[in-house]
Amino acid sequence: MRTTSFQTFRFSSIYMLTIPLAFMIPPLISTSGYQGWIAMLIGGAVNVVLISCTYFVGKLASNSGQSWVVYGEQIAGKWGHRAVLLLLSFWSIYYVSLDMEQFTLFYGSIYMKDTPPWFILLLVGLVIMITARWGFSTLIYIADGTFILILIGVLFLLLLFIGDADYQMLPALLNHRNFTNLFTDVLSVISWIGEWFIFLFLLPHLNFDKNTLRNLLLANTMVTVAVLLTWLLVLLNFGVHYGSQVKYPILQLIRGTSFTGLLGNADPLFIGIWAISMIIHDAFLVYVGVSCLGHLFKLKETRPLISILTGTATVAAFQYSQNTTQYQKDLSELGFIAFWVIINSIPLYYLLLALVRGKFRRKKST
Repeated sequence: MRTTSFQTFRFSSIYMLTIPLAFMIPPLISTSGYQGWIAMLIGGAVNVVLISCTYFVGKLASNSGQSWVVYGEQIAGKWGHRAVLLLLSFWSIYYVSLDMEQFTLFYGSIYMKDTPPWFILLLVGLVIMITARWGFSTLIYIADGTFILILIGVLFLLLLFIGDADYQMLPALLNHRNFTNLFTDVLSVISWIGEWFIFLFLLPHLNFDKNTLRNLLLANTMVTVAVLLTWLLVLLNFGVHYGSQVKYPILQLIRGTSFTGLLGNADPLFIGIWAISMIIHDAFLVYVGVSCLGHLFKLKETRPLISILTGTATVAAFQYSQNTTQYQKDLSELGFIAFWVIINSIPLYYLLLALVRGKFRRKKST
């Protein structure tokens, strides 16, 4: 299957919006208060750099007709690239386990309070495994349909809650000046919405050209604006103190609305849409892990790896479910955030290595 650049926009928007829209906002309000918009805008600007690096590295691989998993050896060397692939395989499965635990905490505390966490984790793991086994093409088609629902849902939220917002708090966005945590908050934003390198794994399904760059930049703009507006809605509806304490702000916004009937009870619909997006997100991460390990071990048949990696993520998530306090602590630690930023900066490392080794110069001379 050949993926079009606009499909890349839809898929990348779904992938990047799924997790931060649900879980990023309260921690950002907690540390930034009224200045979260500054961290969001700076983080979005840094993402432009990361996307540009991803594009140039992807273009090199695309011109060679190889996947980035294979071509990366020509940039970082055989063992250097393999070390990165091994790291990414562990990272992808760890990321899936974090998502599964987040979903279990959410769903178990809201709708299935008496259900053992292992049962929810098992169901989620099976769904992710089956979706991943359907293949990359199926993920793209599911994302195409889900994108429309997500877009309608975001617009619905804006229209639904804009009337209940307290606009008297708006001047505080400019008047409250405290840049003590700004650097850390920017790193946090990049850790949440900076995984643009992940789309290197679309090669060779995608031809990296100027349309791809444009659509990735457009997706970054959409993600930044959507999260920023949702953050603003939560802040203006709940305030700094309660907004930083509430675990699931969108759910609380829907349940706290003055509307009745379908509009006031739309939370199951939004949860369903978000759950589908999370499955796409995690199935693609499993695909990334399988791609890395398949190349490392020179496997011709990689489908058994899907079950192994999904099972590993489920077991890791179950370990976290035994100590949710440690889980929440890990997510907020600076070391955890720094690790995510290091991973997200992979295109920058490869671009610098490509420049040092004259990859662009050679291409130009030929």
